[in-house]
Amino acid sequence: MQAPKPLAITRLKKRCTKKTFPRDNTQVIEPLDRFIGQQRAEQAVRFAIAVVNKGYNLFAVGENGLGKRTMLKRFLSQHAEQLPAPSDWCYVNNYESPRHPWALKLPCGMASELKKDMEALIREVRHAIPSAFDQESFIEKAELIRDDFSEEQEQMLRAIAEKAGEHHLKLILQNPGGYSFVPVDTEGEPIPVKEFNALSEEQREPFKVGIELMEKELRAALRDLAYLEKNSREKQQALNEKITLTAIQHWLDELRDKYASQERVVAYLNAVQKDLVENVEIFLEEDENTDAVTRASLDHKVPARYQVNIMVSHDPEGGAPLVIEDMPTHNNLVGHVENVTYMGTVATDFSLIRPGCLHRANGGFLVLDAGKLLQQPYAWDGLKLALRTGCLRIDTLEKQLTLSGSVSLEPEPIALEVTVALLGDAEQYYLLQQYDPDFNELFKVLAEFESDMPRTDENQWLYARLISSMVQQDGLLDLSRDAIMRVIEQGARNAGHQDRLSLNAADLNHLLRESDYWARSLGKTLIDIEALDQAISSRQYRSGHIKERMFDSIKEGVILIDTQGEKVGQVNGLTVLHIGDSEFGQPSRITATVHYGTGEVLDIERSVQLGGALHSKGIMILTSFLNALFGHSEVMPLAASLVFEQSYHGVDGDSASLGELVCLLSAMSGCPVKQSIAVTGSINQFGEVQPIGGVNEKIEGFFDTCQSRGLTGDQAAIIPIQNINNLMLKDEVIEACKQGQFAIYAVEHVDQAIKLMTGVNAGQANEKGYFAINTLYGKIQLRLEALRKKAQGQKNKVRKK
Repeated sequence: MQAPKPLAITRLKKRCTKKTFPRDNTQVIEPLDRFIGQQRAEQAVRFAIAVVNKGYNLFAVGENGLGKRTMLKRFLSQHAEQLPAPSDWCYVNNYESPRHPWALKLPCGMASELKKDMEALIREVRHAIPSAFDQESFIEKAELIRDDFSEEQEQMLRAIAEKAGEHHLKLILQNPGGYSFVPVDTEGEPIPVKEFNALSEEQREPFKVGIELMEKELRAALRDLAYLEKNSREKQQALNEKITLTAIQHWLDELRDKYASQERVVAYLNAVQKDLVENVEIFLEEDENTDAVTRASLDHKVPARYQVNIMVSHDPEGGAPLVIEDMPTHNNLVGHVENVTYMGTVATDFSLIRPGCLHRANGGFLVLDAGKLLQQPYAWDGLKLALRTGCLRIDTLEKQLTLSGSVSLEPEPIALEVTVALLGDAEQYYLLQQYDPDFNELFKVLAEFESDMPRTDENQWLYARLISSMVQQDGLLDLSRDAIMRVIEQGARNAGHQDRLSLNAADLNHLLRESDYWARSLGKTLIDIEALDQAISSRQYRSGHIKERMFDSIKEGVILIDTQGEKVGQVNGLTVLHIGDSEFGQPSRITATVHYGTGEVLDIERSVQLGGALHSKGIMILTSFLNALFGHSEVMPLAASLVFEQSYHGVDGDSASLGELVCLLSAMSGCPVKQSIAVTGSINQFGEVQPIGGVNEKIEGFFDTCQSRGLTGDQAAIIPIQNINNLMLKDEVIEACKQGQFAIYAVEHVDQAIKLMTGVNAGQANEKGYFAINTLYGKIQLRLEALRKKAQGQKNKVRKK
């Protein structure tokens, strides 16, 4: 198999052509008014917002920066504007059972109106009731009731006193409020205790008998008196209710007429009337201790029992709501009940019920971040319960999580009709799908956002319009035509493919903002290539501290990398390091040693637990290739060990398996490897080279190393042939290739890499399975045969002994 030639310069980067962009700059390019490259996601979003059935909620999957939130917000807001505004919801007091407040569903805008009407009612009542009780007619009737009771009381007590006089006893009033009988003399004066005690038993006996008799009479009279007092209070209460009803009746009748179409509101107003009449003292005896909860809450206008607690109220002309919740805690989702502390007492009532974002989004749309939602305790369970039951139940977490048995509110549930859109990544979606049985029932619609789109002429022009819209939206300097083309080329590099364009709008926006900064700093009126390149290089510089330290170590010889000469069993592999936002390529020395054995390949990285599963898989695959090539009839009498030199961190991935195989073959054959060539690629069991990731960074990492030591014209990088379309190299690499100082080779089989790196043909087996002795495989075959003969000779000697 012949060695390939260096790739043509045109294959190293796909450039934009000026004929694709006839306009001079973004000032004359029409801004983009739609999303590009997200047709699949757009269709899913339109479907989810059109289907109102239960369970058709949306999960938007995609990387950060793709514009998921922006796209959803735009589509949902456009659709929400066309929908009718949903009903209002509010909580009011349940006077029969305060623990279970009523939930009132009202036409759009009516909740605020009802709240204002109740406030107006209470203001009028506060004035009307005291005024009614200050009227002369009420005072006269109240006094008449009290006088009647007093007269009957006096008559009854007078009769008891007269009867007591017949027994020489006197009725006296004792504190606090009790009555007793004392003996009197012939003149009616009470007998002192000492004189009474000095009397003989016969003299005291009539008094005792009289006292016992009169006490019975008194108890009977007091019972009658209590009945009279009760009747008096009932008359007073009836009078109070009549006066109160007279004072408030016409106000409540007006409200009942106004809300006649709302049966629940009319029922509530009837309950208010009953409570006002029964608790008129609230308005007659208001002081600083009256209605402590109201005074400790935020609303002091109305006593707590008569407030209207609005959960959600909408503008009739505002359409359906769209709510984006950035802190989706359990309370922020489903609402909660607050407590207030007043004079050392903790209290709550229906007026302290607080809504959640599900209340505000009811009848519309709610957008949540899946990652933030899943991080909040019990928030996911609260959301699922609301969506599954179709109603909102406000229940405190304390009640669910504690065993204290504390009394709290149990408000009536509110009917829920909302479409929820979760924003997350693929991992979150598939984990929820796998481990939560409710997930598929609640989130039936998947919207997958693409990370890139095809790089066609049409899409390139749409990309230019997207750039123009960002420039206009953020007030940036316009881009020249060359700068637009450079941005599109950068978009292809970010996508990692010559024929794709990255759809990461956040990265694009950051690049334009930084370019604007540098253009203004340089006193330019347009963003040109110089400003754009300065923005790219400055971004790399800001995050390039570790990269610089790495390459300084290579340059100083701390990290051993050879870029000239030849070595047996030593290869320059290409790796990519990801450290925070920084991503860069770095060459890494791979070495191999061989010794007598039974065909095993020792992966030192795995043995010391620094190698990942994919790296170990690559070692096993190349071991299988070697055994199939040289051990198909007999076990190879050779073993080997492989290692990444000076590797002090984890190694994973199989992209080094091609380099590791070449390194092993060099050690087995004794053929030296050119250190001026670095290699990357994965292999299968047939020796075919497979594509890898990060090809641009890997090539540029080796190029930077060679450049720091001086380019000789012999240095090159070998990549899989499938990765040619991924090449979007830096201009300095392309210029070096154009000058013949550096080269890129693409291979499809390990045999081609062997020829390039050793200068020796790999070899082709004949009909008997033998390779020519001047080939690399032939040299290995000869060595293995010699070892087998030596091993056989040693076995024969052992047998003779």
